[in-house]
This record gives sequence, C-alpha cells and structure tokens, in this order.
Amino acid sequence: MNKVKRKRTTWCILNCIVCALTSTTVFAITTEDRDSTRLACLQVLREGLTSDQFWPSMHAAEALTMAGHGEEVINALSGKLEMTNDDQHRCGLARELYRAGDKNALAVFNEVLTSQNTHGHGHACESLFKVGQTGDQRLLKPYFTDDSEPIKQLLAAAALANGDTKLALQKIRDLVEAKDDKVAGIAAWILTVHGNANDIDRLRMRMVAIERPQHKIFFTVALAVLGDQASINSLQEELDSQDTAIRTYAAEFCGRAGIHESHEALTTLLKDEEVDVRIRAAQSLLLLENR
Repeated sequence: MNKVKRKRTTWCILNCIVCALTSTTVFAITTEDRDSTRLACLQVLREGLTSDQFWPSMHAAEALTMAGHGEEVINALSGKLEMTNDDQHRCGLARELYRAGDKNALAVFNEVLTSQNTHGHGHACESLFKVGQTGDQRLLKPYFTDDSEPIKQLLAAAALANGDTKLALQKIRDLVEAKDDKVAGIAAWILTVHGNANDIDRLRMRMVAIERPQHKIFFTVALAVLGDQASINSLQEELDSQDTAIRTYAAEFCGRAGIHESHEALTTLLKDEEVDVRIRAAQSLLLLENR
C-alpha cells in the first residue's frame, strides 16, 4: 500500500472513530436528559394528584395513567368516589378510575344521566366522550336532541360520536358554525378527537370571526392537532400567554399535536406558578417522549 492510500485509510478510520464517539456521547446526554425530565414530570403529577384543587388533580390522574401508573391512580381515587356527593366530581373521579382500569366506574355516568339533579348531566356526557365510550345511548339521546342547551347537546353528540354515529358527527360540525363563539369553540375542541383534515377549512373560516382569545384558543388547538402549520406555530407562542387558561390549553395540546419543538418551553412550564399548567406540561412532555 503506498503512502497516499495509507493516509486515506488512516483518516477514514479516525473519522469513523470520532463519529462513533460523538454519536455515543450525544445519545448518552439525550438519554440522561430524557430520564431526568421524566422523573421531574412524574413528580409534578404525583404532587398534582394530591392537590386540593379538584380538576387539576383529575388531570394529574389522567397523565399518570397515560404514563403507565394506573394502579397508583386507582389506589389514590377509589375511596373518594363513595365519599363524594357532587355529581360533577363523581363524574371526574369515575372518568379517571375508568381510564386507570376500573371498568365498573362506567356505571356512574349512567347513574348521573338518570338523576333528577341536572348538575352533573353535562359532565357525564363529557366524561363518556373523554373515555371513548357511549354508555347507554338511550340516556344520551334526550340531550342530543335538545336544541335549547347547545353545550350539553354538543357533549352528548361527542359521546355518541364515539360510536361513530353520523348524525352526532354532523351536529358537531354544524355547531362549529354556531353564532355563539363559546359553543363554536367547544365544537372545535371536540374535533380534536372526532375531526379530520377535511375540517381544517371549516375551522379556519369560523376562526376568522372570533375576537376573544379565550374562544379562539379552541380553534387553534383543533387546527394544530389536525396538522395546520400556522396553528402549530401559534400554539407554541401561547405557551407564554399571560392568560392561565390559554397557557394551560397550549401546554396540553402541544403534546396531543405532537409538537416536539415545544419541548424546551414545556420543560420551563414544569415550574409554572399554576398547578394545572405544570400538570399539562408534564403530560405533554411524557406524550412527546413516546411519539
């Protein structure tokens, strides 16, 4: 082998060694950071589960179940269901117990839907929607056909759409066009689950007429989940919102939309002053870890 060939061979070998060492180092750092972030997220969620703020604690339960800690959630919540008289809270507890693996909790939604007390009816519909079930569809139909309460109607439609009911799906899409921006926003939010790319133009057109950021955020999250790049960018910007509710939705849906570019900002939000923001940021970071 001549000198030139020997030099080329030597440089190739050295280059391969450097590349291998560099790749190993990067991987080690990435793995270490990922494990550290995961532990930080789980700490946030476990603290959230014991929070005296009810709904954030349910959001922490949801995220813990998603992260594979359903048994921990069942142990924490199962005794609370029998001690709770508030039907809205009963639905929240049953929802997270069901998600965590206690399928007997599904019966709670039917109980609430048949109650003379209307306090929890909407939450029962919403909870069925969130756990991907319809329950007893006969109990949902009266709410679905009642045009006088469009929000409850939407939530019933969302639950019925879990069974791929075409009428329910059409009702959701129709109410994206509702004159009431709050109603339209909830319809958009439901389309984060039941929507598809064909809904993007409809959502964009309706969003133009909405001025209040508190209603517009629902369209932003829906469009981001459906893959609209402008909304993906906007959603990341909302992670810095001064409005707690908007910041919370942004923290939640950056994960659901699979926005890996939001990782750094979400990590910062693990130390946010608002417990629900911290919980949703932790949930999204754990979601992104597996996408």
